[in-house]
Amino acid sequence: MNQMKSGRMIAALVMSIALCTAHTAASADPDEAFTAYLKSDYATAFKLYHDRALNGDVAAQGMLGSLYAYGRGVKQDDAQAVYWFQKLADQGIAKGQFALGEMYLTGRGVPQDYKRAAQLFRSAAAQGEPLSAFWLGKLYEQGQGVPKDPPQAAYWKKKSDENMTDFSNVLPPQLQK
Repeated sequence: MNQMKSGRMIAALVMSIALCTAHTAASADPDEAFTAYLKSDYATAFKLYHDRALNGDVAAQGMLGSLYAYGRGVKQDDAQAVYWFQKLADQGIAKGQFALGEMYLTGRGVPQDYKRAAQLFRSAAAQGEPLSAFWLGKLYEQGQGVPKDPPQAAYWKKKSDENMTDFSNVLPPQLQK
């Protein structure tokens, strides 16, 4: 993968977790917590989402995972991010499965485990989550956590391309197509 394409994928990954969990929260209940998040008042957003997350609010759980993962409004804590992403994954929520898979892929908050990452990515990709399909394809391409399988790698890359949001209009010019 060339450096420019790699940069676009990393930017898309970061944006996907933050924006998709924010979008979920916005469409579920555009409220004070989401408004605080949009204003980069992460400490207020964290406080407001925390109580809702403890009461089972799925969107708030995703936001807490993201806030912990990136240290926004709270000290960065990968173990806490994993805890909240696991709650989502256990409920079959694709964005949670993707986020938890990314934690296993990189070994953030959990021991690095390509096999577990592939399982999570497969579950999320089967629901149409494009970055999960992308990373699952990469795992098949490299034979990490799954057997090396070029046809499977191509299949999941195609699935990713079919469902990937075009972020080119929001990326810095050097990362655009």
